[in-house]
Amino acid sequence: MSVFIFLMLVILFCILFVWTKILLPKKQLRAQHQELNTLDHRQLTAEEMRLCRAYLKQRQPKPTGLIEHLLNKVNLPRNACTLRDKSVYKLNHSITHYSLSASVPERNRYYLDAFEVHLPPNGQPFITADNTIELVYTNYLPLIVSLNGHHLLHDLEHAGPQTNLSAVTDTSIRKETSERIAILNVRRQTHEEYTLTHANNISEALILCCALLLIFCSLLTPLKVMPWILLASLLIILPCLWIMYRRPPRSHLQEIRTMRGLLKPWDLFGEANPKQQSLSLGILDLNYPEHWYPYIQQDIGKETVIEVDSQNRVVQHGPLLSLTQEVKKFPLQNWRHNLTLAAGSLIILIMTTSWLPTGVSFNIALARLQGEQHVTVNDVRQLTQHKLHVGEVINIKGTGRCVVPQTYQSNRSYDFLPFDCSAIYWNKQLSTTLPSSPIIEQTQALLATTSQQLAPENDLKGINPQLASAIQKSGMILLNNFSDIVLKTAQLCSAEGDCLRLKSALVNLENAKDWPLLVDQAKSGKLDGLNVLLRPNSAQNLTNLVEAATTTFMSNETRKTIESLSHLPKNGYLFINGQGQLLVDQEQPDTSLFDLAPAAQWRELQRISGQLLNTPFALSGIITSLQHDSQGTIHVIVHQEPNTHALWRYVVTTLFLACLVILVVVNTFLGIHRLRSHFSRNTRIQEDYNASIANASQPLLRHFKE
Repeated sequence: MSVFIFLMLVILFCILFVWTKILLPKKQLRAQHQELNTLDHRQLTAEEMRLCRAYLKQRQPKPTGLIEHLLNKVNLPRNACTLRDKSVYKLNHSITHYSLSASVPERNRYYLDAFEVHLPPNGQPFITADNTIELVYTNYLPLIVSLNGHHLLHDLEHAGPQTNLSAVTDTSIRKETSERIAILNVRRQTHEEYTLTHANNISEALILCCALLLIFCSLLTPLKVMPWILLASLLIILPCLWIMYRRPPRSHLQEIRTMRGLLKPWDLFGEANPKQQSLSLGILDLNYPEHWYPYIQQDIGKETVIEVDSQNRVVQHGPLLSLTQEVKKFPLQNWRHNLTLAAGSLIILIMTTSWLPTGVSFNIALARLQGEQHVTVNDVRQLTQHKLHVGEVINIKGTGRCVVPQTYQSNRSYDFLPFDCSAIYWNKQLSTTLPSSPIIEQTQALLATTSQQLAPENDLKGINPQLASAIQKSGMILLNNFSDIVLKTAQLCSAEGDCLRLKSALVNLENAKDWPLLVDQAKSGKLDGLNVLLRPNSAQNLTNLVEAATTTFMSNETRKTIESLSHLPKNGYLFINGQGQLLVDQEQPDTSLFDLAPAAQWRELQRISGQLLNTPFALSGIITSLQHDSQGTIHVIVHQEPNTHALWRYVVTTLFLACLVILVVVNTFLGIHRLRSHFSRNTRIQEDYNASIANASQPLLRHFKE
């Protein structure tokens, strides 16, 4: 089972890796291709690959110290300066240019409709009204490598002095002057704005659940493998926790552009339903937070200063509306993270308590932490003077009795069936008498007289020698004490419905009227000296009838005796091996009791009872449980003292169980609390905006009333 779970876990990790690293990026690329209407694509040549990597490496900020260099290596896969695909995509499109500073080419912005692209500094002179563009995708912005037949990266590497861009006319660049849009500033996201874009992220919670599942699998594996799996899970948990609580590195923060322009609606139903209104600034379609719409209506159709991210989401509008301030005043409530972690921990907690002996692990680990208390006794009277506690180490030698369970578990084997010697009953006085039964004695007497008279070598003394010789020659069998068989049958089968076939056969042999009359004749002595002559077939039938009748009585009586042995006397101690191992060292029987014939079952029961009702035993281990039953018997479950490796397994199991309980309780509480806060967050934000507008200065208040 543990190997199967481990393999399933490895497969799950492989699926997640393939999805996040291969399938999901390709899906995102396909979506961008469809929106940009790419005409064709081809593979990068080796030279183009070298030029792209060299250019991207040149644009990547250089780390100034060892720590920054290491962090740069860690964050490299998500850095903007890496290729996402090895394909070149071709399309025809116009290019829109925004300039933050005419003197600094690096601060220019280029767009294909609403999609920002990166154009090398030497590409601006080649822009026309309709451009043939070849681009590659990076982790941040698509990079234009060829524009209208000019290989920009190749020209940039082999170019001499830079072209004076100020002398180049912009007649080839699509104008947006009528819309009066300008980029005033470019900055990085604040920590609060970054948190907004990852508010619903539960990937860390899923990774932590997978790490917890890996720890659970390690507890099922052999001790040699367990430390390595624990180390692997620890190497998953620590980086995950670091990612959860660290401040995002600069390379992960998007650019925020401060823009000024004419804010205008373009949705057909914008005036009818402001919540469905779509707004634009120049060619940029803006995504406003829904709860901002009541406060921006007065700015529609006017020149407005806003801040937008790379997905055209507005993060600040004017001096009042700011997502950064919202997050500072009303922190985001990532309840999905808490409830996901609580649900995953609860599932693993149920699996742990179902498949692992958590109670034993907890008691043993607790006993080691509290310090071992040793109890050594050789007599039950000494033990009664000492009060036992869970976690104590006991060493006991004495004479007790193996118990007979009231119910047998089908998933385990009992070496001394019906006795279970993994449990020993110990008391001041133990019964030394073997099981006995009058019915068994009557059954044995009937079998003895029948087998003696029906035996071929039956003694024929007291019979006419000529008759005896004739009987032997004919092969007939003589019942020389028929009255004894009748009396012993009547004694055993005293009930009217017992042994009906046997009674009928005996009545027919004597030609009696009925069974009660035959019994009366036998008791009165009228059948004394009566000899009955039987053919071999009749003798065999009589033998079978006797065996069938006695088998039922012997089986029932054996089971009744076993049931009586299962009831322990009052008081005393019942020591149970928690691992199911035997507490006595004796030779085990070759055949189980219930696999024997009914007659042999009773003899075997008496034999093993003579061994196990008074048997020496030695017990040593840690007490993991103490219980008192209604008879006053103390049930003491003892577990073998663990070695160092096993003790570590118990300690890890206990700590893991405690961590799971804490995770379930804490994350459930936080998840419910944050969920309630999440539902009321927008209401509190609107109340804060209303209060801020009411307390605003006169110019700002006049602006909102217009």
